[in-house]
Amino acid sequence: MKKLPVRAEEALLGAMLHRPEALPSMRWIPSGTFSRPDHAALWGVLHSIDFSKVAKNEIPAAVTAAVAQIEDQGIRHTLSPSRISQLANASICPNPRNAPLYGGMVLETAIHRAVEHAGETLRDTARQAEVDLALQALEQADKTGKRLAQLEAAWKTAPETVRNLLDTAPEQQVIPVPRTERARADIQAEGETVASLLYEPRQLREVGPLQEKDFSHPQLAIAYRAMRTLDERHAPIDPLTVAWEAQRHPGPNLSDQVLAELQDAGMGGTAAYTAERVLHTAALDRLDAAGHDLRNYARHPGLAPSALFDHAEHAMQPVQEDHQRIRHAEREPELVSDKEPAPPAPSHSPELPDRQHEMEI
Repeated sequence: MKKLPVRAEEALLGAMLHRPEALPSMRWIPSGTFSRPDHAALWGVLHSIDFSKVAKNEIPAAVTAAVAQIEDQGIRHTLSPSRISQLANASICPNPRNAPLYGGMVLETAIHRAVEHAGETLRDTARQAEVDLALQALEQADKTGKRLAQLEAAWKTAPETVRNLLDTAPEQQVIPVPRTERARADIQAEGETVASLLYEPRQLREVGPLQEKDFSHPQLAIAYRAMRTLDERHAPIDPLTVAWEAQRHPGPNLSDQVLAELQDAGMGGTAAYTAERVLHTAALDRLDAAGHDLRNYARHPGLAPSALFDHAEHAMQPVQEDHQRIRHAEREPELVSDKEPAPPAPSHSPELPDRQHEMEI
């Protein structure tokens, strides 16, 4: 038996063959909505015919004549007179007057298909991108966000009665199947970052965009979180204070072995570089996770379009945040370099004004 999405497309086409006068009210369904090229071609053909000048008994002949003008020979062969007659059969189209609802089903299926494709595209981008090109990869997420907005706008063009019938809330919470493994991780960069920061804590100001969630190794994430907390308090940072602070936070304790390895491997001046790699790698992994979730949401038949858009937007939020963080981090050096150089120091020291009259900048 044919799948429901294909049956909905056939029912819509059959309804239009029965009642072509309804075609002008169905323009909210573009040809690209159909999953099969022959269905899309027939939909275009139907809209190209002026049925006001065609008698009821001449509709099949008029459609056949228009199909003969299609350039693609394979599609012409598929849309044979017998195929067109079959689509008009009552077994294909139960009730031609339900055409708007059939059209809504076709559009809903197309939305699911497009969201699934968007998820696959994100995953491919995340897995193939070089780490130092993470920002460019994340721009694909912006394109995906715009595509989702376009799909949502297309759904809102459907008649309100159709959307009210189809846009039902899921009966139970929909949770995507979790990934079996991370797509990207760089444990070496994570370890070098934390070791360098432990050796030279003043580098913490140079790794501002880096967050605890960017670490894939839980022990390294704990150590980084402890150092961040100590730095915010202007407290001394050394192996003992880090271990003491780490025990106050929820989660597993920082092991003595990991801390000793970090202490032995410490090298100052490298944290900014390795931290950038950690951040970019984590961002690419979250891009893959977003694509994974989009694909799984799209494959869930219980999600009507509005619910699917809500879930997709939620899945994309971490990626959008990463895009903002990395873009801001990469702009900071530009902003510094754009500043005018300071004027040369005067040859003599002028008398300084009273400080209480100085303007605060």
